[in-house]
Amino acid sequence: MTSSVDTVVLSGRPGGTTHREVEILASLPAELCLIGGLAVLCRVGVPHRTTVDLDVVTRSLAEQDVDLRRLAATVTDPSRYSFADGVDLDVIEVAPLDAAQVEAGFVDSGGPTDLELSVVAHTWAHDHATPLDVVAVDDRTGEPLAAARGRRVATTVGLVAMKIVVVPLRAGLRSEKRASDLYDLGRLVSVGRLRPGDLDALPARLRAATEERLHEWFVDPSGRDRTYRSVRRFDEPQLDLDDVADAVEDLLRRA
Repeated sequence: MTSSVDTVVLSGRPGGTTHREVEILASLPAELCLIGGLAVLCRVGVPHRTTVDLDVVTRSLAEQDVDLRRLAATVTDPSRYSFADGVDLDVIEVAPLDAAQVEAGFVDSGGPTDLELSVVAHTWAHDHATPLDVVAVDDRTGEPLAAARGRRVATTVGLVAMKIVVVPLRAGLRSEKRASDLYDLGRLVSVGRLRPGDLDALPARLRAATEERLHEWFVDPSGRDRTYRSVRRFDEPQLDLDDVADAVEDLLRRA
């Protein structure tokens, strides 16, 4: 029977970051869902800014911890695992309920705050991840280097929602991370093949925040100006904010 799992091919150097990350990804427990830089790379394709660590979400870290400790060289805290080749794995544990239930609980308590929306977004991204075959190939010869088959990867919508709620939490703390999140958001929206209505699957408060902030950061003139000042350090490939603004307006268009 023909597999329905899509394949994404990432190019890199033998022994380079992409090669190592795909090798490690292949060895991880199947329950882990890939988010972060490598997931963005999978969803937007190449070229994109490089990523140096692996980020995942899961609902049962206690059950997977034994296997992760066996694979890792060191464990620097209960949710951060370091591998011998210099790649770190950060694990975020999501809520035991589905995202709509989590959001409803926060609303009943007077929220949600940005931190609470982050819990909702990570939970939604985990529960709506789809499988991908992730393959690394030599960027010069095209020869296969490593393959991680059937790995759960956050969708483009899931990645957008997580970054939407993380950006305000970066304010005043890590300006470079805020800038890279905005850059990733622009790429996800402009080349991630999102369509009008794709955000409708998100829980109501998370969807409203996502739509409002996409418009504020990429369409509103003053917000777009601030975004430009943040992301202009990234030029491989350069982010065309006109293309992003058009994509956001298309995405938010109602029939």
